[in-house]
Amino acid sequence: MKFRSIVLAAVLGVCATPAFAAPVATVNGQPIDNSQVQAIMSMSPELAKEPNAREQVVQNLVNMEVLSQYAISHKLDQSADVKERLAIAKRQILADAAVDQYVKEHPIPEGDIQTAYSNFIKAMGNKEYEVRHILVKTKAEADKIMADLKKGQKFSTLAEKFSIDKASAAHGGELGWIVPGMVVPPFAQAVESAPMDKPVGPVQTQFGYHVIEVQATRAMTPPPLSAMKDRLKLQLQQQEAAKFVSDLRNQAKIDISK
Repeated sequence: MKFRSIVLAAVLGVCATPAFAAPVATVNGQPIDNSQVQAIMSMSPELAKEPNAREQVVQNLVNMEVLSQYAISHKLDQSADVKERLAIAKRQILADAAVDQYVKEHPIPEGDIQTAYSNFIKAMGNKEYEVRHILVKTKAEADKIMADLKKGQKFSTLAEKFSIDKASAAHGGELGWIVPGMVVPPFAQAVESAPMDKPVGPVQTQFGYHVIEVQATRAMTPPPLSAMKDRLKLQLQQQEAAKFVSDLRNQAKIDISK
């Protein structure tokens, strides 16, 4: 299904691309241009690495053309459902083209990337924590777990039995090593202030109520800018694209029926 989506997006996306090379195939006289093959390959670098990837793409385009011709000959392109789906596809392609052009015309300054990196490093801090937790739905449940721990019951046993975070519950509540800046603030604050090997809680987050225990800490060396640059640049581009859409909406007259 993923490959089918890539093929469809690429073929629709090159509708406005001039055909400048000999066709890679023809189906009942209808050419399939090399530009379409290249568009699909460029959209999926992982696909391009596969053996015989080009042949795979060509064969899939041939299949699509055969099916398209069948659909047209049976007037399926005239059905209301197909027309609606084509209209939606066209709208999506144009929307993507608008965002792509905006991002291209508004490159992210190096200074903004550096600022984002500095903010990231500041939020990350210089220490990471080995943490386990028990997550429950109510404060009363968390209070009961805290009481049971004070009575000497094992943290791992209570986590396996009561925690609604099933992934960590299966391992006695273990979350492994975490960075406070990468988790929700109430949880991060509890982790940073918790005494070693002593449960604290209840700590409320949007997920429920946590009983938290810090088992160890260690110094952490943040990743260099070179390792983060592409990721930070993409995040900033996404933020700019979101602002672009928001600005367009604010300028438009929009009426939404209730």
